[in-house]
Amino acid sequence: MQPEKRHWSRRLALQALYQWQLGGHSIDELLAQYIEDENWHKVDKDYFVDLVSGSINEENSLSKMFLPYIDIQEERIDPIENAVLLFATYEITQKPDTPTKVVLSEAVNLCKKFGSIEGYKFVNAVLDKVAASRSSEN
Repeated sequence: MQPEKRHWSRRLALQALYQWQLGGHSIDELLAQYIEDENWHKVDKDYFVDLVSGSINEENSLSKMFLPYIDIQEERIDPIENAVLLFATYEITQKPDTPTKVVLSEAVNLCKKFGSIEGYKFVNAVLDKVAASRSSEN
C-alpha cells in the first residue's frame, strides 16, 4: 500500500473523529460526507473506513488503553489530540501490519499540523507508553 494513501486516510480520519466528538454525527453520516471530500481520491478508502468506524466503535476500550498515561482530566484533552490518540491506539492494537513507528510518526506530524503548540509532545509520550505496554503483552 502506498504510504501517501495511508497518510491521507489518517488525515481525513482525524478530521472525521474531530467532527464526531464535537457534533456527534453517526459513522454513516461521516463516511458519506468524506466520500465527497476534495481529497478523497488520495485516500486508501478501506483503511479510512476502518480507522473511523473502528475508532468510534471501540472508543471506550481504546480510551482505557491510553488514559492511564495521561495526567490531566479526560475532559481537558484537546479534541484534535484525543482524535489522534483514538485512531493511533486503534492502529497500534488492531493493525499489526502497520509498523508502530510509522503510526507514531504520523500521529506526531498530524498533531504538529492541526493540534495545539505542544500537543505533539503529549501525544508522542502517551502513544510511546501505549506501544510499550502492547509490546510487553506479546
